[in-house]
Amino acid sequence: MNDQTNPQRTRHSLLLLLGTITVILTGWALHATAAFMVPVVFSVFLALLVAPLDRMVSERVPDKVSWLGHLAAIGAVVVALLVFAAMIWVAAQQVVERFPDSSGSGGLLPQFGQEIRDPAGGSTSGAGATGSDRATPSYGMMEGLRELLPDAGSTVVENLGSWASGIAMQILRAASSALFATVLVIFLTLIMLIEAPKWQKKVAAVSDGGTRQDVHESTAVIASLLRRYLLARTILGVLTAILYVAWLWIFGIDLLVVWALLTVLLNYIPTLGSLISGVLPVLYALVQKDPGTAVMVGAGIFAIEQVMGNYVDPRVQGRQVSLSSLVVLITLLVWGWIWGIAGAVLAVPVTIATMIICAHIESLRPFALMLSNETDMEGLDRRASQSGG
Repeated sequence: MNDQTNPQRTRHSLLLLLGTITVILTGWALHATAAFMVPVVFSVFLALLVAPLDRMVSERVPDKVSWLGHLAAIGAVVVALLVFAAMIWVAAQQVVERFPDSSGSGGLLPQFGQEIRDPAGGSTSGAGATGSDRATPSYGMMEGLRELLPDAGSTVVENLGSWASGIAMQILRAASSALFATVLVIFLTLIMLIEAPKWQKKVAAVSDGGTRQDVHESTAVIASLLRRYLLARTILGVLTAILYVAWLWIFGIDLLVVWALLTVLLNYIPTLGSLISGVLPVLYALVQKDPGTAVMVGAGIFAIEQVMGNYVDPRVQGRQVSLSSLVVLITLLVWGWIWGIAGAVLAVPVTIATMIICAHIESLRPFALMLSNETDMEGLDRRASQSGG
């Protein structure tokens, strides 16, 4: 009995080791090829999202102008990207105007070695200050602290403003470098839409009936779940942004367009995105107003997040995207490490696709069950089938 058990354990250990090595090498390869893989993955998902529009237009026009379906689908993508870019531009411009660059001579922050004047009208400089210049005998320790604390708070605000302005300028500069990637994604999406019918015929030619049905069903379910996921996250993001802006407006917090845009965009990054979009306006309220206002702003945002997360989110998104919450968080961290911000955005769509594909491969069905939020194979089958969506 032991002679039979030991080889079996050895084989299982080797398979586990081989699987671990494969996962590590795959992650490294994806990380190393991010510049190529990210546009391709984005293009695949975009093609799946706009395919119904392409098909709907193509079926309603003569065959000679069926290319109008491709044009309509790509046009929708271009319009969405232009709206997205315009919103980012407006938000970045507001930040730049609110926090002008303080690195110049006329900036908010004094530069190293510049003359710094004290309240009495005297001046000191880093190297030329004498002992009498530095002494302030007319002020006691408490008076000095009272002057020091406001100065420290002003310095924090100015430093935050300089940092925010720098980030906004980096975003504006990165927009030009992202133009090539955007054009590449649009071009790849167009090619995929054009080539889709041919690839369907190729799959049908090289596969049997069962495999062909699995491929067709997996593609249809992935596309359906992606569209529902995107729609749900957009609705939730807009609702949350409206509530955030209304609450911040009550307390006189400015940059409302910036906070609204950040809330909508970061909503596409589960868990961590909501945390970041809630913390940033609280920190801004702390430096713009006072700690009491920041506490009130934070309490309101926390209440909004609780309502959205516990009541609105389940009803809007429901169980259409059946992924384990723990799996979502882990995949968010993993794909964020592999592909950065793009990986964090793509984490849930990639996991959805992986779960559906594995559900249609018999040997990988246990792995699909671990990714899903279901507890048995029957529930997984319902989720992985067209009727289950």
